[in-house]
Amino acid sequence: MKLSNAMRWPLPATVLLATAAHAYQPAGQFKTEEQAKKYCTNDTVVRVDLTTRRFYMKGHFLYPSVGSATFECRREALQEGNVPG
Repeated sequence: MKLSNAMRWPLPATVLLATAAHAYQPAGQFKTEEQAKKYCTNDTVVRVDLTTRRFYMKGHFLYPSVGSATFECRREALQEGNVPG
């Protein structure tokens, strides 16, 4: 009985797909404000609420307390369809 390549090597493909899915993070989205500042050298850093798709600038009362949020460049947040909060 002849086995196909998929049947011979199922584990490496599975491991590769799982690793790629885990490592994916949208470009320009950062966990900390400091990381975003290094990336957004010529733009304002905003905090994007991923559930409401609104972003807040530093100084806004919701800036430090947004739940599921990332830090991004303002220009990129607008391009992604987020709106100012």
